[in-house]
Amino acid sequence: MAIAQKMATVLLERQTGSKGLPLTSFAIEVDLNLDGFPEIFAYRYAPGCDGTNCGNFLFVLEGDSYQEVLGDIPGARLVPQDKIGLSAFKRNGFLDIQSDQMTIGWDGKRYLDASSFPASSLDGAAFLAACQKSKSNEQPADGEAERVSAECQCQFNRLQVIGFTQPDLDMYTASLAENFEYPTGEEWTALLAVQNSAKDVATGCDVASGKSQWPPAYFNHGDQPQQKLDFDAFLDACPAQTFILTNHKIGSPDRALSLCGCLAREMPTQGISQEGLDLMAQYYREEISDADVEAQDVDVLTFHDKASEACLSQFPAK
Repeated sequence: MAIAQKMATVLLERQTGSKGLPLTSFAIEVDLNLDGFPEIFAYRYAPGCDGTNCGNFLFVLEGDSYQEVLGDIPGARLVPQDKIGLSAFKRNGFLDIQSDQMTIGWDGKRYLDASSFPASSLDGAAFLAACQKSKSNEQPADGEAERVSAECQCQFNRLQVIGFTQPDLDMYTASLAENFEYPTGEEWTALLAVQNSAKDVATGCDVASGKSQWPPAYFNHGDQPQQKLDFDAFLDACPAQTFILTNHKIGSPDRALSLCGCLAREMPTQGISQEGLDLMAQYYREEISDADVEAQDVDVLTFHDKASEACLSQFPAK
């Protein structure tokens, strides 16, 4: 939460023009697209909040910059936090969010009222038969047929909710056959996109039923337990450092902020202490050299470099 709060302070100041976070304000990290680089949900308190420069904010890194993505939803700023929760289902790569009585979904650039998205009405007889056949064992256990039927029906219902087309459903249905011959070229690309969407739907149904959870993004974390550290000095210095900004995967202040948030999360898993983190803050401010750091703690730069490699290897493309 400390890292999210520091990042949110920067983003909210730009969004609202107000400095600092008043008491009872907070920020948390929430990975809505499960890529390992969490989005920032922040609540900025103000007496008699009207939802303009206070209330709920959600910042998503899109391309070179963080965008606030709740502003187009009437009333979303003012929904109490205990009435906000994550859905089991994804839409366009991001988890749906339950915001009081409204489900909001990702349209590719921002969150909108999910009821505004087009749904579809599909002929699902062939899909349901193929789905059940692909999931059934030769010697089914008691109750398995009912479970499989419910899973396939859930998937079919959700495919309609997200606006799957009949040709896409037919393509996916064909791919469930045992002897399906996979296409090549553009047809393979189209099938892969359909399969990925259908896979997300299937996982969402499993999550909704309690059968499984969304798998976290792969990340080469260290094996040390997280410690409660003060990240402020490091997060002040890191985004402004030239070697961060000029990295070919970064190239903008907001992408630098995102990477620095990742470094702050990852360095403790590699074993860095508060003293080591403070050394890195001095190093990023160019107050001390590599040799100075190593003279005080021979392991700190190694911890930093391992964290940097882990973060950059998974850093989202522009």
